[in-house]
Amino acid sequence: MHHTFFTAPWWLRVLCSLTLFLTAPSAGAVTLMPSGAPYLSVGAGVFNLVGAVNNGGYKHTPAEFNAEYQSGFRFYGIGYVLGLLANTDGGVDGYGGLYANLALTPHWILTPEAAVSGYSPGSSKKMGSTFLFRLELGLAYQMDNGGRLGLKIAHLSNADIYPRNPGENEILVTYSFPLR
Repeated sequence: MHHTFFTAPWWLRVLCSLTLFLTAPSAGAVTLMPSGAPYLSVGAGVFNLVGAVNNGGYKHTPAEFNAEYQSGFRFYGIGYVLGLLANTDGGVDGYGGLYANLALTPHWILTPEAAVSGYSPGSSKKMGSTFLFRLELGLAYQMDNGGRLGLKIAHLSNADIYPRNPGENEILVTYSFPLR
Protein backbone atom coordinates (compact mmCIF):
# COMPACT_ATOMS: atom_id res chain seq x y z
CA MET A 1 0.00 0.00 0.00
CA HIS A 2 1.36 3.40 -0.99
CA HIS A 3 0.98 6.53 1.09
CA THR A 4 -0.46 9.61 -0.65
CA PHE A 5 2.90 11.42 -0.34
CA PHE A 6 4.60 8.72 -2.41
CA THR A 7 1.97 8.82 -5.15
CA ALA A 8 2.10 12.61 -5.39
CA PRO A 9 3.96 13.98 -8.43
CA TRP A 10 7.72 14.37 -8.13
CA TRP A 11 7.57 18.18 -8.04
CA LEU A 12 5.12 18.20 -5.11
CA ARG A 13 7.26 15.69 -3.16
CA VAL A 14 10.36 17.81 -3.83
CA LEU A 15 8.59 21.04 -2.82
CA CYS A 16 7.28 19.52 0.44
CA SER A 17 10.66 17.98 1.27
CA LEU A 18 12.50 21.20 0.43
CA THR A 19 10.09 23.21 2.60
CA LEU A 20 10.69 20.90 5.56
CA PHE A 21 14.45 20.93 4.94
CA LEU A 22 14.67 24.71 4.70
CA THR A 23 12.44 25.48 7.66
CA ALA A 24 13.74 22.81 10.08
CA PRO A 25 17.26 24.26 10.60
CA SER A 26 15.80 27.69 11.30
CA ALA A 27 13.02 26.48 13.58
CA GLY A 28 13.52 29.56 15.75
CA ALA A 29 12.56 31.75 12.80
CA VAL A 30 9.50 29.70 11.81
CA THR A 31 6.50 30.03 14.12
CA LEU A 32 3.57 27.63 14.30
CA MET A 33 0.71 30.10 14.59
CA PRO A 34 -1.70 29.66 17.53
CA SER A 35 -5.48 30.12 17.48
CA GLY A 36 -6.72 33.32 15.88
CA ALA A 37 -9.35 34.56 13.49
CA PRO A 38 -11.02 32.04 11.17
CA TYR A 39 -10.38 32.67 7.47
CA LEU A 40 -12.45 32.35 4.32
CA SER A 41 -10.36 31.80 1.23
CA VAL A 42 -11.41 32.03 -2.41
CA GLY A 43 -9.24 31.00 -5.32
CA ALA A 44 -9.09 30.53 -9.06
CA GLY A 45 -6.68 28.45 -11.06
CA VAL A 46 -6.18 25.40 -13.21
CA PHE A 47 -7.39 21.82 -12.65
CA ASN A 48 -5.24 18.92 -13.98
CA LEU A 49 -2.29 21.25 -14.63
CA VAL A 50 0.62 18.80 -14.53
CA GLY A 51 0.25 15.32 -15.92
CA ALA A 52 -2.62 16.27 -18.22
CA VAL A 53 -2.26 13.07 -20.24
CA ASN A 54 -4.85 11.27 -22.26
CA ASN A 55 -6.66 9.34 -19.57
CA GLY A 56 -9.86 7.89 -20.93
CA GLY A 57 -10.13 10.76 -23.42
CA TYR A 58 -9.56 13.51 -20.82
CA LYS A 59 -6.43 15.47 -21.65
CA HIS A 60 -7.05 19.13 -20.95
CA THR A 61 -6.85 21.64 -18.09
CA PRO A 62 -10.12 23.40 -17.24
CA ALA A 63 -10.38 26.43 -14.99
CA GLU A 64 -11.02 25.75 -11.31
CA PHE A 65 -12.61 27.74 -8.50
CA ASN A 66 -12.18 27.06 -4.81
CA ALA A 67 -13.73 28.26 -1.53
CA GLU A 68 -12.30 27.20 1.81
CA TYR A 69 -13.00 27.84 5.48
CA GLN A 70 -10.11 27.57 7.96
CA SER A 71 -11.08 27.36 11.62
CA GLY A 72 -9.73 29.97 14.00
CA PHE A 73 -9.34 27.48 16.83
CA ARG A 74 -6.14 25.45 16.52
CA PHE A 75 -5.08 22.71 18.92
CA TYR A 76 -1.27 22.89 19.20
CA GLY A 77 -1.28 24.88 15.97
CA ILE A 78 -3.45 22.40 14.03
CA GLY A 79 -6.91 23.52 12.86
CA TYR A 80 -9.61 22.09 10.67
CA VAL A 81 -10.49 23.11 7.14
CA LEU A 82 -13.61 22.64 4.99
CA GLY A 83 -13.54 23.34 1.29
CA LEU A 84 -15.27 23.04 -2.05
CA LEU A 85 -13.76 23.15 -5.51
CA ALA A 86 -15.44 23.10 -8.88
CA ASN A 87 -14.02 23.12 -12.38
CA THR A 88 -15.52 24.28 -15.64
CA ASP A 89 -16.02 20.67 -16.81
CA GLY A 90 -18.49 20.03 -13.99
CA GLY A 91 -16.12 18.31 -11.56
CA VAL A 92 -16.93 19.05 -7.91
CA ASP A 93 -14.93 18.09 -4.82
CA GLY A 94 -15.95 18.71 -1.21
CA TYR A 95 -13.24 18.16 1.38
CA GLY A 96 -12.42 18.37 5.05
CA GLY A 97 -9.14 17.97 6.87
CA LEU A 98 -6.38 19.56 8.92
CA TYR A 99 -4.06 22.49 8.34
CA ALA A 100 -1.40 24.53 10.08
CA ASN A 101 -0.14 28.06 9.51
CA LEU A 102 3.61 28.54 9.70
CA ALA A 103 4.79 32.14 9.91
CA LEU A 104 8.05 32.28 7.95
CA THR A 105 8.27 36.03 8.59
CA PRO A 106 5.74 38.47 10.07
CA HIS A 107 4.09 38.67 6.61
CA TRP A 108 4.80 35.35 4.81
CA ILE A 109 2.57 32.41 5.84
CA LEU A 110 3.14 28.81 4.69
CA THR A 111 0.06 26.57 4.99
CA PRO A 112 0.33 22.80 4.56
CA GLU A 113 -2.99 20.96 4.45
CA ALA A 114 -4.17 17.34 4.28
CA ALA A 115 -7.79 16.36 3.71
CA VAL A 116 -10.16 13.62 2.61
CA SER A 117 -12.77 14.37 0.01
CA GLY A 118 -15.78 13.29 -1.99
CA TYR A 119 -15.45 13.87 -5.74
CA SER A 120 -18.05 13.91 -8.50
CA PRO A 121 -16.43 14.16 -11.96
CA GLY A 122 -19.29 15.46 -14.08
CA SER A 123 -17.65 15.70 -17.53
CA SER A 124 -14.26 16.21 -15.88
CA LYS A 125 -11.41 13.79 -15.21
CA LYS A 126 -12.45 10.41 -13.78
CA MET A 127 -10.35 9.84 -10.66
CA GLY A 128 -10.92 6.12 -10.10
CA SER A 129 -13.14 6.62 -7.05
CA THR A 130 -15.37 9.07 -5.22
CA PHE A 131 -13.25 8.93 -2.04
CA LEU A 132 -10.02 10.90 -2.51
CA PHE A 133 -7.15 12.44 -0.57
CA ARG A 134 -6.03 16.03 -0.97
CA LEU A 135 -2.61 17.50 -0.19
CA GLU A 136 -2.05 21.25 -0.43
CA LEU A 137 0.77 23.65 0.15
CA GLY A 138 0.02 27.38 0.14
CA LEU A 139 2.24 30.41 0.47
CA ALA A 140 0.59 33.76 1.16
CA TYR A 141 1.58 37.32 1.95
CA GLN A 142 -0.39 38.63 4.93
CA MET A 143 -1.22 42.32 4.66
CA ASP A 144 -1.57 44.66 7.62
CA ASN A 145 -5.38 44.31 7.52
CA GLY A 146 -5.06 40.51 7.96
CA GLY A 147 -5.99 39.68 4.36
CA ARG A 148 -3.72 37.18 2.59
CA LEU A 149 -2.86 37.04 -1.10
CA GLY A 150 -1.31 33.73 -2.04
CA LEU A 151 -0.57 30.85 -4.32
CA LYS A 152 -1.31 27.21 -3.57
CA ILE A 153 -0.59 23.93 -5.24
CA ALA A 154 -2.60 20.79 -4.58
CA HIS A 155 -2.67 17.12 -5.49
CA LEU A 156 -5.86 15.07 -5.52
CA SER A 157 -5.82 11.26 -5.82
CA ASN A 158 -7.12 8.04 -4.29
CA ALA A 159 -3.61 7.07 -3.08
CA ASP A 160 -3.71 3.75 -4.97
CA ILE A 161 -6.37 2.27 -2.71
CA TYR A 162 -8.33 1.57 -5.91
CA PRO A 163 -6.96 -0.07 -9.08
CA ARG A 164 -7.20 3.13 -11.14
CA ASN A 165 -5.52 6.24 -9.73
CA PRO A 166 -4.86 8.93 -12.34
CA GLY A 167 -4.59 11.79 -9.81
CA GLU A 168 -4.59 15.45 -10.72
CA ASN A 169 -2.58 18.52 -9.81
CA GLU A 170 -3.73 22.09 -9.54
CA ILE A 171 -2.44 25.57 -8.92
CA LEU A 172 -4.55 28.46 -7.65
CA VAL A 173 -4.18 32.14 -6.86
CA THR A 174 -6.00 32.78 -3.58
CA TYR A 175 -7.25 35.62 -1.44
CA SER A 176 -8.12 34.91 2.21
CA PHE A 177 -9.82 37.29 4.58
CA PRO A 178 -10.33 37.03 8.33
CA LEU A 179 -13.91 36.56 9.50
CA ARG A 180 -13.44 38.63 12.69
